[in-house]
Amino acid sequence: MSKQIGLLHGMATVLAAAAFVVTWSSGFLVPAIAVDAVSPLTLLVWRFVPLAVVLLVAVAATGAARGVSRADLGRQALIGLFAQFGYCVSVYAAIAAGVATGTTALIDAVQPLIVAVLVGPLLGLRVRGAQWLGLVVGA
Repeated sequence: MSKQIGLLHGMATVLAAAAFVVTWSSGFLVPAIAVDAVSPLTLLVWRFVPLAVVLLVAVAATGAARGVSRADLGRQALIGLFAQFGYCVSVYAAIAAGVATGTTALIDAVQPLIVAVLVGPLLGLRVRGAQWLGLVVGA
């Protein structure tokens, strides 16, 4: 039997969950405060670059990238760029344009439901009952 990696136990799980909530919610609060002083793009650069440095140091220190091809790294980096940076630019630009942070958070929270609804017609995939249940509970 194989062991799943990347799972945290005990207090580490609680701390990781708390850190996730703080960082996720700051993604809506910080731009509401800061977009008056800097552009959304500048704000995102200062949000992502320090994190990227920390993650690169962690990967180098742990050797987590061993066995991963350059092509896979490039592909994942491109997906991350489009998925996170593209998404965040839209959210921050909306907040800078005056859309309430609560409204942007609500629209953002609907994304998994939209994906679940469109994955069948667009990709021919089936969303299982347990997945729908999880989406309903999350909603």
